[in-house]
Amino acid sequence: MKTSLTFFLLLLIALKIDAQNCDGQRYYDEIFDVGYQGFIEYGSALQPTLFDPQAMTTLFLDIYQPENDTLSARPLIIWAFGGAFVFGTRTSPDIVSLSNSFTRRGYVNASIDYRLSSDLILDNDVANAYEAVMKASHDMAAAVRFFYKDAATNNEYRIDTTQIYIGGVSAGAFAALHVAHLDDLAEVPTEIYNTFIDNGGLTGNSGNQGYSQDIAGVISLSGAIGDSAWIDPIDIPIVSMHGTQDDIVPFGSEIITLLGVNLPIDGSSSIHAKLDEIGTENAFYTWYGAGHTPFVASPAYMDTTVTFVRDFLYDQVCEQVATNDEDVFDNDLSVHIFPNPNNGYFSIELNGGLQGNLDVSVLDYSGREIISTRIISSGITNLDASNLNSGIYLIRLYGEHLSKPVYRRLIVQN
Repeated sequence: MKTSLTFFLLLLIALKIDAQNCDGQRYYDEIFDVGYQGFIEYGSALQPTLFDPQAMTTLFLDIYQPENDTLSARPLIIWAFGGAFVFGTRTSPDIVSLSNSFTRRGYVNASIDYRLSSDLILDNDVANAYEAVMKASHDMAAAVRFFYKDAATNNEYRIDTTQIYIGGVSAGAFAALHVAHLDDLAEVPTEIYNTFIDNGGLTGNSGNQGYSQDIAGVISLSGAIGDSAWIDPIDIPIVSMHGTQDDIVPFGSEIITLLGVNLPIDGSSSIHAKLDEIGTENAFYTWYGAGHTPFVASPAYMDTTVTFVRDFLYDQVCEQVATNDEDVFDNDLSVHIFPNPNNGYFSIELNGGLQGNLDVSVLDYSGREIISTRIISSGITNLDASNLNSGIYLIRLYGEHLSKPVYRRLIVQN
């Protein structure tokens, strides 16, 4: 997605939420007890075995929720474990510790399964390594869609879908970064292109198709991406932490040797250099002299990890910015979108001293215009966007009597 920086900044504004309950305690201090619910099925996917090449596996996640929390829409963090894509579990002690820490601060947390690739141990060619990353990222994308589906149906978990963050440790961070940034088929390595297409392409086919997988940010702990050139200005904020002496996942841009596979990748320092270059919001913590995932075995490093990520997320969730509520713009024009979220049928109410018409467009996440119409710059106009898939969109209003376009967030939950 090659979209202008201006649109990216407007999109960031549109995806924020009001600073509800950000009183210096929630999202910062540990003020809740933790409620736990395990073995929640969120999808299924192809996982061939020696005896059954069409075997399917069921994907599970565990939910951690703040107990006695009455907030109707809570931010969510989805975590994926580390283990070189060949071992590990959603109950890994570091993932459980992170989930509990952020749940006590008011976030809903989910630790997920993803398909492992034990065949890498015996067949460690480049295509197999790429496929391991593909499977993990496809499964994580399905987990994101699971919560969009829940928000649009039962709303059991009361998730604010504009505040879904994905993250992980080592291989889990690889998965999260690729969900966020591998967003163009032209970026898919040639060694895996056909397999990638056969397995659902950019979204994968691990479950919950038809729902959005848009996210608000990435938490990368000792992670990396195939190529930092995949990161575009439209992409979302990232917070990373990495040790300078990491001999498993490179701190910078190097050849990674994983189970005998040699792959060029860009580690955290290269990722954040790219983010700084294109002006994307980010935060990067360097563990000088530390190796791979030092927080796994050290409580002191874990405390630093939680604190740094906490501060970054607090700014993301609590920043005071314009939202869908009525705000005043040029010439005392106020814009109100309701209901929001909606099922595709919504109204735009305009109040103010402007005369004449306004052009209205509905834009998708990439900035592509999906719907366009013209409305009168006063009163209420009813619009039909019921053909849109569930997800987050932008409404853009503009006209010659406005000095700049006005943007609003639109949430469709069909």
